[in-house]
Amino acid sequence: MDRVFHTAKIGDIIYSLPAIIQRGGVKEYHIQREHAAEYLKPLLEHQPYIGLVAHSKNCPDKVDVNFEAYQTFYRLMLGCDLIKLNCITAGIRSHHFPLKLSGVTFHSEHVKYMDGMHIDLDEFRDTQSWKPDKAFLTTLRVHAHDVIINRTPRYNEEYFDYTLLKDYDCGFIGLEEEYEDFKKKYGDWSKYLEVNNAHEVAKFIGGSKLFVGNQSSCKAIAEGLKHPRLIEVSKYWPDAMPLGKYGHIVITKELIDYYIDNFNELEVIKMPEMDLDPNVKSVGLSEFICV
Repeated sequence: MDRVFHTAKIGDIIYSLPAIIQRGGVKEYHIQREHAAEYLKPLLEHQPYIGLVAHSKNCPDKVDVNFEAYQTFYRLMLGCDLIKLNCITAGIRSHHFPLKLSGVTFHSEHVKYMDGMHIDLDEFRDTQSWKPDKAFLTTLRVHAHDVIINRTPRYNEEYFDYTLLKDYDCGFIGLEEEYEDFKKKYGDWSKYLEVNNAHEVAKFIGGSKLFVGNQSSCKAIAEGLKHPRLIEVSKYWPDAMPLGKYGHIVITKELIDYYIDNFNELEVIKMPEMDLDPNVKSVGLSEFICV
C-alpha cells in the first residue's frame, strides 16, 4: 500500500498493525493526532512493513485505507477485539462477517464523515484473520527490570492485586502522576523508568520477563510483541483482551513465579513471514513531518 490514515489513539493505532501486515505493508502511515504521531514514529518506522510515519490533520488524497471507519465500528462495538475491528476496516474479513457479504456502508445524519462511508469486503475476501499467537511488533530488547508495570487511570478494577509483585524486581513506565498514584495505592517498591516514545517502551517491555498492567497503549505494545503479560481487564469495557498463550487476565503468585523462573526457556513468538510490497521501505526514514 502507498498510504493509510488513522484518527484514533495510540493503542488503537498499534492494534491496526496486523491489518497493515496483511495488506502487504505501507509506505506512509499518516496519523491525525500530532502527539500520537510523534510518540509512535520511532517504533513504527522500526517495523519492516512501514516506510515513514507522518502527522496529517486531514486524510490525504488517494489513501489505501482510511481508518476513520474504525471509529465507526468502535462505536457500534461489533466485537471486543480491536485487532479485528481494524482488520475489517482494511477490508479483511473475520468469521463474524458472512462470506457472501460484499461490503458495509454507513449512513449517519449526525456525523458527516461517517455518512456514505463504504468498506469493500470482496477484494481481500480470502485473507485469513489474524492468529492470536502471531507477533506484529519487533524491537531491540533492553533489560532494565524483570517486571515492567504500567497502570493508567482508565479501566481500573479492584480484583487485580499489584502488591503480589512487591518482592520482585519491578520497573514502572508511564506518566509521573500515574507512578505517584500507583505508589499511593500499592506502596513504594517499584522504580520509575522515564520513556520518551513508544520504541523505548517496547525495548523495556521486550527486555523484561513479564509485563503487568491495564488496558493501555503499553499493553498494546506488549500484545504486539506477544510478551508474557498479566492484564487488568475492565469488566465494563473489555475491548483489549490479551490473546495467545502468554496472555492472562488474572494475577497470581504462581503465574509471576512461572514467568520469572522460566522466561529463558519459553518459546519466543516472532513475527510471521510477510509477503510485503518490496517498495515499502523505499521512501526511507524521515524526520517528523506534518501535512
